[in-house]
Formats: sequence, structure tokens, C-alpha cells
Amino acid sequence: MRIAVTGSNGKLGKAAMAALRAGGPKGGHRVTGFDIVASTYGDDTVRLDGADFGAVMGALSGVDTAARKFDAVLHLAGIPKPGATTDEEAFRVNTLSTYNVFSAAARLGIKRVVWASSETVLGLPFAEPPRFAPIDERHPLLPNWSYALAKMLGETMAEQFVRWHPDMAIISLRFSNVYAGADYAAVPAIQSDPASRKWNLWGYIDAEDAAQACRCALEAPLSGHEAFIIAAADNLAGQPSRDLMAAHFPGVPLADTLSGEASLLSSARAGELIGFSPRFSWRDRIVGMANG
Repeated sequence: MRIAVTGSNGKLGKAAMAALRAGGPKGGHRVTGFDIVASTYGDDTVRLDGADFGAVMGALSGVDTAARKFDAVLHLAGIPKPGATTDEEAFRVNTLSTYNVFSAAARLGIKRVVWASSETVLGLPFAEPPRFAPIDERHPLLPNWSYALAKMLGETMAEQFVRWHPDMAIISLRFSNVYAGADYAAVPAIQSDPASRKWNLWGYIDAEDAAQACRCALEAPLSGHEAFIIAAADNLAGQPSRDLMAAHFPGVPLADTLSGEASLLSSARAGELIGFSPRFSWRDRIVGMANG
């Protein structure tokens, strides 16, 4: 496929570009990166402000590139986390850029969009305990930040765009906290003070795994709008998940199948419908850093 990737110079964007270009079960894809930040890899990125609708239309139509019509869009651009800027700016940029990508894709006949939603729509930070654990896609959406509200509105827009355009598929990936490289240096501190990470149920996702989830979603034969939680298979605390819940969220109903250090954010549905399976644990990365 010919795939446009917005936010291609971000932490996840770089990993996704590499994953999409690499050979896999369906071969490598032809990928063009778009970002408001200049590329660190030379001239393979086209500058794009996702909050500018005209610019997005031009980019996805191939006006600014040598690409022919794109088959799909991977939309990763935007403010990457709560607190990175003011609440109103995060809301403005993330809501507007997501609308612009959906609308431009629909107008240009691009039938598949995968985009970065967020675990934050599920109730983070969990000042109010989750309704059950592990959390899956049945959990109510309870945005507590402007950042999370923008992501929830993105999913609402996705529902309506596929209603207006029945031949379109939009897949919302609710990424847990994306970890790469030096991010893993924080793990020992988290494990000495598990309460410091209860706000997202000790969840995370390795950047390479998140990138593979993007590829799985782009290649899966889905229609309409689907939303999937994307998280690692284990928790960051390095403790039994039942013990963590008993200590920090007593009384929350737990699935009978919960065992060991299994993640409290379930990616099971992503496994069933797009074939995603997380491969990396914090343990792999800590060992790598020690040997590095």
C-alpha cells in the first residue's frame, strides 16, 4: 500500500515508519512521512501542520510529494500527552488535526485511516477506580483531561465519518503509555513506588509493539469504526497484578483469568480482530540497557 504517516518524526512515528517499510507477511509498504517537525533523517519527511485543513488536503492528495493517491493514512500527529502544552492548545490541535485527516481522507476517497487514540479515554488518572479489571473495550469512556476529551471526540468523529462514508474504515488505537529507549530508565523508580503509576494501572506499550499494532490495523480487513486497547502483556510494577489491585484499588471486580503480572489493560480484542500480539516486556529492554 501507499501510506501517509502524519507525526512521522515522533517517538511512535519513527517506529511505525520503520515497521511499515520492513518486510512482513504482506511485504513492505510505500510510506511518506509528514510532520510539523523537521526530519532528522534527511529529506524523507514533508512538513505539515495538521491543524491546517488546506495543507492536509494538499498533503494527502499528493500535491506536495511524488506519491500517487494514498491507499491509507496513519494519523499519529498531535500533542502527544497531557501536560505537554496548555489544555486548550492540546484540545484545539488534537481535535482539529484529527477532523482534518478524517475529512480530507473522505473527500479524497482514501478508504482506510488508522489513528492514535489513547488509554486516557478510559478514565485516567484513576482517581475514581476502574469499573473492572483488566480493562477492555467494554469499559465506559470517562475522559478526565482535555487531552482525553479530544481523543474521545476523535472516536466520536470516526463513528460519524464511517456512517457518512460506508466504504471507509477508521480504526482507533487506544495506546497505553509508549515506551522507547531511555524511557525504561524510569522503571526501577516505578517499581520502588508502585503508587506513582496507579494512574494508568501500571500500563505501557513498547514503541516497536505499538508500531506493529499500526501495521496490523492498516492491513486488517475491517470495515466501519473499531477501537482497540494496545498495551504490553505485563505490568510495569513487576508485581502480581492481583496484589497491585488489592493494595491500590480494593473492591474492583477482577477477571477470574487474571494471573501473574498480566497487564490490567487488555489487548485481547486487538489480538482477535487485527492479529496484534505484544512481543516486548520492560524486562527485555532493561536487560538490553544493562548490556548496552
